[in-house]
Amino acid sequence: MRSVGYSFNAAIADIVDNSIAADATRIDISADAVDGEWVCIYDDGTGMRPPQARNALKLAGTRNVERGARDLGRFGLGLKTASLSQGRRLTVITKRDGVTTGLQWDLDFVLETGSWAIRVLDAEDIAVLPRSELIEGGEHGTLVIWESLDYLLAGAHDKSSWMSNRLSELRDHLGLVFQRFLEGRGALRLSVNGILVAPIDPFLEGNPRTQVAPIEKVSIDGHAVAVEAFTLPHSSYLNAKERKREDLGTRMREHQGFYVYRNRRLISAGGWFGLSKQDELSKQTRVRVEIPPELDHHWQLDIKKSRVEPPQAFRSRLRQIIDQVKAKSTRIHSFRGRQTTTSDFAFLWTLVEDRHGFRYQVNTDHPSVQAIRDSLPADQVSSLESLLADLAGGIPATDIYARMAENQQRVVPPLGDDQIRLRLRALRDNGAATTDGDTMSAALVKIEPFNAVPNLRDLVDEVWKESDDAQP
Repeated sequence: MRSVGYSFNAAIADIVDNSIAADATRIDISADAVDGEWVCIYDDGTGMRPPQARNALKLAGTRNVERGARDLGRFGLGLKTASLSQGRRLTVITKRDGVTTGLQWDLDFVLETGSWAIRVLDAEDIAVLPRSELIEGGEHGTLVIWESLDYLLAGAHDKSSWMSNRLSELRDHLGLVFQRFLEGRGALRLSVNGILVAPIDPFLEGNPRTQVAPIEKVSIDGHAVAVEAFTLPHSSYLNAKERKREDLGTRMREHQGFYVYRNRRLISAGGWFGLSKQDELSKQTRVRVEIPPELDHHWQLDIKKSRVEPPQAFRSRLRQIIDQVKAKSTRIHSFRGRQTTTSDFAFLWTLVEDRHGFRYQVNTDHPSVQAIRDSLPADQVSSLESLLADLAGGIPATDIYARMAENQQRVVPPLGDDQIRLRLRALRDNGAATTDGDTMSAALVKIEPFNAVPNLRDLVDEVWKESDDAQP
């Protein structure tokens, strides 16, 4: 039972599920961040009567029973398997109708006695347990305590640093998994060591540049599965806080794919279920799938509620959805910022494709390149052409790809007015002076880098006036 495969984050989330099912409005997770002696999960939910508490700690479970609308459980095993996956001692203190019940599974006690015996705690036993004052101070609620954290600590030398890192990761995990419970009116109050957990929206629905496809409902055994596809904005349209998120920054590629929810709770985040590959151009693609609890067995939901597999009847439709949404994500990267179908737009670089692959070369027909070439003596033109060829061949493509894959921001220093004036003078002095300012401005807005200059017309007028003033 201890080796089901729970991570610390998944184990805590499983206990939070029980708290939500108990109509909790406040859940406080706390841990001994110095010595790593204990972890506590408290909720102000309805609590349990003594028979309920004993039943909850039975090392068995129930399934295929009718559950409430807020019930996030399935097998009835989560409390025990999640807790014992992290430590050797599980204590539950619960209060309802003025009656406090304390029960404890202690694996060392079981080994010592040779009996599957649960310990029943009295008031004195409860009083010395960490955070027990939370139960005594409320009218109802439940406190789950993990101790003897052998699997959680796993021989960590610096327990304080280890626990601090785990708790920091836990906040992000809970913010993602329970996002929809943490938002809106009457939202759940969830904290980790006194710090409130903020909801994390994997789809950036608040960003106006997020593309959202219509919801599609697919019927399985008379139950509807809702599917909604999202194409996230390019990283240049994310704010500083969003870019710091792991799933939107250096590891965005790993977080593309399906996000499966059950009763508003995130079960599985990312991945294509083997129906497609994770690639760089599709990393903006995320698909929300809402499955009703009645279809748990079809989706092979595991005990940890952290993995699902879609039924075969549903996989063909999912593959079609993947193809549609991936195409949108690819366009964000392939065509961003350029009218590639406009033949009269002058780019600084041109793409050359042949049977061996592709390459980029400097556009020698670009007006700025022509202006420099025309100003050189004939014996130096070949040197310019050689330099441009060397620059094109020396593009650090591998390094650029690696940085783009990590969503690092590409910084392009803006050209100052003086730098634009120098370029305009070069154009003017190499044959463009006979063109009036209006015509020149209209032409330059289709030429890099002039197309990005907001006050281009004013600078053209200024430079062209210099030419007029210089004439006798």
